[in-house]
Amino acid sequence: MSAGEIQKNQQTELSVIDLSKQGRQKLRSRKYGEASTLFLQGLEREPENPYLLSGLGDASREMGHFDLAESCYQTLLKHEGNNLFALRGLGDVYKKLGRHADAISMWERYLKLRQRDKHVMSRIADSAKVLLQFERAEEMYLSILEFAPDDRFALTGLADLQHRLGKDHEAIQIYEKILSYDSNGIHILTILGKLCWRISDFDRAEVYFRRALEVDPRNPYALYGLGNCHRWNRRYQQAIDVWQKILQESEGTQALHTRMGDAYYHVGRKQEAAESYKRSISFGRDPFSLAGLVCLSVDTQDLDTAIDTFFDLVVNDVDPVFQLDMLSRRFERAGQKDMMQTFYRQLMQSDSADRKLGDDLLAAMEKLC
Repeated sequence: MSAGEIQKNQQTELSVIDLSKQGRQKLRSRKYGEASTLFLQGLEREPENPYLLSGLGDASREMGHFDLAESCYQTLLKHEGNNLFALRGLGDVYKKLGRHADAISMWERYLKLRQRDKHVMSRIADSAKVLLQFERAEEMYLSILEFAPDDRFALTGLADLQHRLGKDHEAIQIYEKILSYDSNGIHILTILGKLCWRISDFDRAEVYFRRALEVDPRNPYALYGLGNCHRWNRRYQQAIDVWQKILQESEGTQALHTRMGDAYYHVGRKQEAAESYKRSISFGRDPFSLAGLVCLSVDTQDLDTAIDTFFDLVVNDVDPVFQLDMLSRRFERAGQKDMMQTFYRQLMQSDSADRKLGDDLLAAMEKLC
C-alpha cells in the first residue's frame, strides 16, 4: 500500500468532528487547499454540517473560488437564516466580486445580531465609500470611533474619506492621530506630506517627506514631494539631485520630467532642460514643457523653432489666450520681457500667423507688444 493510500485510510478513520477541527487548524495556518480537502471529506458524510460548510466557504473564499464559497454560505442560510459566519462570509464574497450593495445587505443583517462588531462596521463603511455613499460611510466610521476611539481601520477610512471630499485639514488631523500610534508609517507620512503641500503648508510638508525618507530612503513619493519643496523654495539644484534618485530606479513620470526641465532651466543648464522637456512630451502632449521649449528656443535665438513650438502649444489648446499669458509670465520671471516682445512681433509677421492665430490670441499678443 502506498503512502498516499495509507494517509487516505487514516483520514477516513477520522470522525467528522476531528476533520472539522483539523480543517480549522489548516485554515488558521492559511493552508487553504488542505483545509478544503478535510472539510470536503467531512461533508461527504454530513452534507449539511454547519461547521464544515462555513469552513469550506471560508477556505474557498480565500482561494478565490467564490462560486463554491457562495454556495456553502447560502446552504447554511437556508437551514439557519441567522448564521453569523455565513452572513459575514457571504458579505466578504460579494465585496470581492464588486457587489458592494449586496455585501452591505449581508453585513447589516449580521450587525442586527451582533452589534458593535467594528470589523464588519468598517467593511460596511468601506463599501459605502465605493458606492459614493459618503454620508453613510462617515456615519459608520464615527459610530466605530464612539466605542473604539483608537481603531486604526476606522481612523484610516475616515481620513481617506475626508481626503476624497477635499477636507484636507480634517484629513491631516486624523492622519496625524494615526501617526501618533505608528511614527514610522511610511504610507501615512507620504500622505501627510501631500496633504500639507495641497494646503500650501510647504515647510510642514517637507518635514513629513523627510521623515518618510528616514524610513525608506528610496521612496519615490517622498522623493518627488521633497523635490517639490526644494523647487518651491527655489533650491533648484537640490530639487534636481533629489529627483535624480527617482530616475535611478524608474523612467519617472511626465510631471517629474516637466519639473526637472524647469529646475534645469533655472540653474542655467539649458541642454538638460530641453532634454527633460522632450522626455516629458514623449509621454504625451504637455503645454508646460512646450512652453519651456519655446523659451529655450528664444534664448538661443532659434526663432523658427520657437515659432513652430508656440503653434504646437496653442493650436489645440482650449484656451490659447491663457497659454499665452502663462508663457508671458515665464519670460517676465526670467527677466526677458524685451526678448518676449521681439519674439511676439516676429511671430505675428510669420507666414503661419494668419492661419493659426485667432482674433483673441492676436489681440492679446498685440497688447503685450
